[in-house]
Amino acid sequence: MGLLYFVWGSTYLAIRVTVETLHPLAAAGVRFILAGLLTLGALAALGRLGPRPTRAELRGSALAGVWLLFGGVGIVTITEAHAPSNLTAVLASTTSLWVVGYRALAGERIGRGSIAGAALGVVGVIVLLSPGGSGAETPWLIGAVVASLFWSTGSFYGRRLTQPADPFVGAVVQMLTAGVVMTVVGVALDGIGALDLTAASGRSLLALLYLVVAGGIAFSAYIWALQHLPISTVVSHQYVNPAVAVLLGAVILDESLGLSAVIGAALVIAAVFATVRSESSPSPICEELVPET
Repeated sequence: MGLLYFVWGSTYLAIRVTVETLHPLAAAGVRFILAGLLTLGALAALGRLGPRPTRAELRGSALAGVWLLFGGVGIVTITEAHAPSNLTAVLASTTSLWVVGYRALAGERIGRGSIAGAALGVVGVIVLLSPGGSGAETPWLIGAVVASLFWSTGSFYGRRLTQPADPFVGAVVQMLTAGVVMTVVGVALDGIGALDLTAASGRSLLALLYLVVAGGIAFSAYIWALQHLPISTVVSHQYVNPAVAVLLGAVILDESLGLSAVIGAALVIAAVFATVRSESSPSPICEELVPET
């Protein structure tokens, strides 16, 4: 779990450095295409490809990939081109809070602890998005909230889609599909120049490489954790990751937080912690919070 805590928390920092000189959507597209191809190659080398997915499974994984990765990670990447990584990470970590809302809308019985956690999280988000909480970046930080909504929606309804029995195979389809969509949209919006790497700085390229390689390794560790650790332990990354991102943003990128932002971030992280702990016993939310990629 330590690997997941650090690597996934550090991806927000890496994204921020990547978009310093690279096009957000195009870079994210290249990231997932390469990660998907590397994972596919690893599966082939290990003889883990298994039976060929059916059309329904390919369609389900492709849809989940677009919703989770394009809608989730893609929007986060765009947000970080205009806003600091620390606040983006905190706001993007609210997935579990929105899932509680979806469960309520679906007519499921929600525990008091989950309701209290979600309410506390909403207060934290309001504080962070207030003028005193995040300043001039507020309009862009709304993107992090939208990304979280995409991820929570995809997580909640994605399990109802037909997908390959092997999660690694499904992940490959999701990454490749989302990667292609991101790249195409990036080029459609800003022309073929979005793929130009000649103007990219060395540190942006290194950050992109880190996202491809380290992100892929972390994903493998995540799959292993799902199979060997309690789900309540696995989903704990949701409140650890933003803390790691805030720390790395401060140390490496010199990102600071004002008093209001500190209070808002603390409220959100505490809310996510409370919600995950409240749902740590076997219940639907623990399964819904597990991302497919």
